[in-house]
Amino acid sequence: MPDSDAVAQKLRQMLLDLGDDQVMAEAERALLELCERDRRINETMEELLQEVDDLLLRMDRLDIEALESGEDDFCEEGRSHEPPA
Repeated sequence: MPDSDAVAQKLRQMLLDLGDDQVMAEAERALLELCERDRRINETMEELLQEVDDLLLRMDRLDIEALESGEDDFCEEGRSHEPPA
């Protein structure tokens, strides 16, 4: 993706090279592309947040199962949630 300076330069060049109708058409196309990109980013973020929520629920279930079965720690051997003495 071009940086803001490159975009500004492209806009200046478009304004110099194109007629008003062409500039409006290019601006509209660019706006539609930005809206589509924003929509895809939002969808991806929603999916990622849902995955995080699902993982947190699974961790909660594992914690509950570990507590119910009397296990101190279910993650790694030798690891405990208790601080060292």
